[in-house]
Amino acid sequence: MRRKIFIVLALAGQVITYAQKAETIESITANSHEPEWYAAQAGIWQGEVDANPRNQWAWRNLFRATLYQEQFAGGWGENPDESRTAGVIRKMEAALPDSFVLNLCKGRFCLTTDEAARQGDNILRAIELMPENVCPEDLEFLATRLWINDPDNPLVGELYNRSYRNRYFPARIMHFNHNMLRCMQPNALFFSNGDLDTEPMKMLQEALGERTDVVIVNVAFLHATPFMKALYKKLGIEPLPLDVQDYGDKYGEDWFRHYEADIIMYLINQSKRPAYFSPTNPKVSILNRDSIYNEGLVLKYSPKPYNNFEAAMHNVKEVYNLEYLAEPDLVYDSWETSVMIDMNHVTLLANLISKFRKKGDKAQADRLYGILSKCVERCVPRQGDSYSQEHSPEERKNYYENLLKEQLK
Repeated sequence: MRRKIFIVLALAGQVITYAQKAETIESITANSHEPEWYAAQAGIWQGEVDANPRNQWAWRNLFRATLYQEQFAGGWGENPDESRTAGVIRKMEAALPDSFVLNLCKGRFCLTTDEAARQGDNILRAIELMPENVCPEDLEFLATRLWINDPDNPLVGELYNRSYRNRYFPARIMHFNHNMLRCMQPNALFFSNGDLDTEPMKMLQEALGERTDVVIVNVAFLHATPFMKALYKKLGIEPLPLDVQDYGDKYGEDWFRHYEADIIMYLINQSKRPAYFSPTNPKVSILNRDSIYNEGLVLKYSPKPYNNFEAAMHNVKEVYNLEYLAEPDLVYDSWETSVMIDMNHVTLLANLISKFRKKGDKAQADRLYGILSKCVERCVPRQGDSYSQEHSPEERKNYYENLLKEQLK
């Protein structure tokens, strides 16, 4: 019986493989799939590699398909060096030694025995070997990794400038970052979380010169020694001496939350700069929530209470460009995460509708209600979106619609 089941599953796997064609493996923030899809793509791209072992594009997609398949299927096991992803790296080393694609892929996943890759040496080499027609996503990745490993390198600005011109991020995500950047006080610290609230903002600074006074600190970068060394120097403060082992002994598996919280508070207190957090940043939960205030599309840290609603309403009236939320979708704005970013506007700004009404500013209340209503009508996530599987599209739409209607009572 087991043999029959195995044969059926094997045939099913073949059907999935042959039903698909080779596709570019995009970032999961742009478009994600089930592990089975990535497994099928890995099989297809393996065929491309077998047919032409010098095909760097085929190797790039084979690597990414394998990486995401294992990531979504539960990780790389107790020893990542024995994973399929590591196996692809080893085969790539044999077929394309010191190639652009090899150095690029090592920047994302390196063997624990590869000290050069662990230090980020391969990032500079990948940039040296980078083709003129490099994929915009790979260009953005290299810019970010260089920023982490060598923050003062002038190539960081050049790569982000080039990445901006390639229009990698959808316009809606760029608008979101533009709004966050504009509403912060001078010389602010901005603690971001992922690529959607870090790289687009960095591009705006490097390519357009917008708000270069704001210091962007991705919380994940707190663990990168070169980035932190440059950050302490930029802020003019002494490095905070911390022993990771001490945190491990004291807090166990939860050590990193306390470690990150202590660094964040040290940066805020010692630099004496205004501090803001991205609304998509779950790391806010490691701080005292009573000191975090919503100012519209950013969360501000303040040890003292203040009227944050006035600040949020000022941003809506005078600072933010929100009209784009009511515009129809464009073909190149198809990222799954773009929709979720749009929905963040509704949850963050809906309560200001009633605030405007109580202030007697009916025009602003109606304007904001109209924009957010159009956003809900246009942007409710599809059932297939990987970021919105818990509830049906109808349930999600009803939630957002009721959230807005409550403000009119």
